[in-house]
Amino acid sequence: MDNRLIAQVQQVLARLRTPISLLDTDGNCLIPNEDICFTLPALGQPGVPVAQDGRLYQVCASAPQWVLMTTMTDQDAARDAFVLCDAMIGAVIAANEAGNDLNNAYQRILQNELSLAELDAMVDEHGIQPAMPRCVLLMHMVQVQQRSAFDILEEFLPRNPTDVLVAMDKHTAAFIKDVTGVEDEDELRQFACAVQETLMGEIALPVTVGIGEIAKSVAELHASFRQARRAIEIGRAYAPERTIHVYRSMMLERFLSDLSPEMAEHYHGLLFNRSTARLFGEEMLYTIEMFFKKDLNLSDTARQLYIHRNTLVYRLDKVQRQVGLDLRKFEDAVTFKMLLEMRKCGNNKSKAKKGR
Repeated sequence: MDNRLIAQVQQVLARLRTPISLLDTDGNCLIPNEDICFTLPALGQPGVPVAQDGRLYQVCASAPQWVLMTTMTDQDAARDAFVLCDAMIGAVIAANEAGNDLNNAYQRILQNELSLAELDAMVDEHGIQPAMPRCVLLMHMVQVQQRSAFDILEEFLPRNPTDVLVAMDKHTAAFIKDVTGVEDEDELRQFACAVQETLMGEIALPVTVGIGEIAKSVAELHASFRQARRAIEIGRAYAPERTIHVYRSMMLERFLSDLSPEMAEHYHGLLFNRSTARLFGEEMLYTIEMFFKKDLNLSDTARQLYIHRNTLVYRLDKVQRQVGLDLRKFEDAVTFKMLLEMRKCGNNKSKAKKGR
């Protein structure tokens, strides 16, 4: 049963003055959501009410899998309420089916399943604007339980009329955002951060966001989607502490992820091996990583680590003496950073192979 459709029908029933419940054909109560099962009478054709035990039942003409029920004693008024309710449910179902068709169309566009001719036909059929700057933000939610990521985001995600939310699977939805007037990816990062804060504040659910590059036309949307998905994959390997990953700003990580595990392990081992194991202990690596985060600034790094500046200089000198890299110099710092990150590259691909 489509929980989203049930929720939409519930909103319809809530607007009616007449109290009407929705059952399935086995008598289980769907709306309101209660653990109650009614014994149904022998129901005839859809749209024809049947009375039993002070209640009136009717198979829904627009959805024969559902049964309408009311406790109204005025059967004429109940029939009128059933007719109105049935028509409104039919309208909801029709709108939902149209939405599903559009969602399926966007799914196929994002997954690059259409030829150019098919894409043109799809754009024309659904009235999709072919040329408009858009960006795909792929949103992945693990702890969705019975609801889907799409259902949750549909409720809380702020959208413009030209934005589109596409259900991909239970845990993932693609947000195709109109970026007309957006200057750079930092605005998209801030938008993703605001969405995360809203979800955590309202329902305490985390979401991981991958942001692709801007697509100038519908035909380029699949590339933005692929980039957003790749940003999450690479981000999990190289920056697991982050939950927003921007493809365009991950050039180093993308380069490293293209290396073979064997090559990554080889170059990583040139610097990190048995002879340097004592040097690169947990404290030293943490010191170096903080030094990089502080853009090679000695004073800021020492302040963040709560150590004397001379202590930091001593540690960096020790690295220079033993491996020949002065991390205070940009080129040596880049070399060290790349060789360090290659460990993650090798480990990540090894895990992927084992999981196949």
